[in-house]
Amino acid sequence: MSESDEIYVQQRDEGEITYKIIVIGDPAIGKTSLIRKYVKYQFEKDYIPTVGVSISKQPIELNIGGKQIKINLMLWDLAGQPQFFLLHKVYFNGANGVLLGFDLTRTHTYSNTKEWHKELVKNGLTALPMVYFGNKSDLKDERKVAQPHIEYMQEQLGIPDYVETSALSGDNVDRLFELIARRIYEKRQNEKITSK
Repeated sequence: MSESDEIYVQQRDEGEITYKIIVIGDPAIGKTSLIRKYVKYQFEKDYIPTVGVSISKQPIELNIGGKQIKINLMLWDLAGQPQFFLLHKVYFNGANGVLLGFDLTRTHTYSNTKEWHKELVKNGLTALPMVYFGNKSDLKDERKVAQPHIEYMQEQLGIPDYVETSALSGDNVDRLFELIARRIYEKRQNEKITSK
């Protein structure tokens, strides 16, 4: 285990675990709003771009195999603007999982998930558990990205899990973060079994 892994994944006596999750995608797709909704249960209408990175912590409990597992999620909200791309390598370091998203009402943000995925490939992170998400599902009349296109992109990127969210209504927000936590936990359990 690398030093960075030890920082972000700490097995404590009481069985508590910490995972570092990077949340990536184009600017203004609602990454910050989703995290705020999840952590603070609120939605802010004003768009304030993230400068560099913003980090939030949220403890959750997952029921896995009849056992309650306490997990601390460290959510790294990465700025989507191109001028911050050089910093990504530093921010990616020690990540345990990835949330890669787009805005369902803007097709270019969907197309650009390919570029974001290339960043993950370049930094050797594609083996990490990953969940693909489409945000702003509440804007049904403005939707531009159809389900078959999403399924095609999932196949291209090799991401089996997809969740549609709305930071405004809160729809599927908990599910998104719980799913990535569950996928990381499952991967680590499998690694323990195979390493025996």
